[in-house]
Amino acid sequence: MDVDGIVRERRREQVRDALEFERDREAALDDQLADVLAELEGSRIDDAAFATMTPEDAAIVLDVLDPGHAEPVDEFDYAGQPMTESADEIRREHEDERARLEDVLEESRARQRALEAYLAALDARPGG
Repeated sequence: MDVDGIVRERRREQVRDALEFERDREAALDDQLADVLAELEGSRIDDAAFATMTPEDAAIVLDVLDPGHAEPVDEFDYAGQPMTESADEIRREHEDERARLEDVLEESRARQRALEAYLAALDARPGG
């Protein structure tokens, strides 16, 4: 019985599964980061584009991107308490989330590099 061969193959399977998970995780984190960036910078990008468009076309696009933009904003939270978050506070929260997501993305990429290095080491080992 080739114990080393069996163990190496099992480790390969485990690491490949973990690597696939990390790649899927990275894709989901990238998507979340894109959403946060759109919240942070969307209006700036919109303003620049809308400046080159007719007001009618800009209104159509704005309605697609932000369907509730014309509706009044509810100034109370679910508990009936007045909302107290300012635009600056909301922006800071988005910036904090951006930094958190970037950190988690880097951790995921570091895990992927380590897992790939382990697979390469298994494959490079004599008898591997």
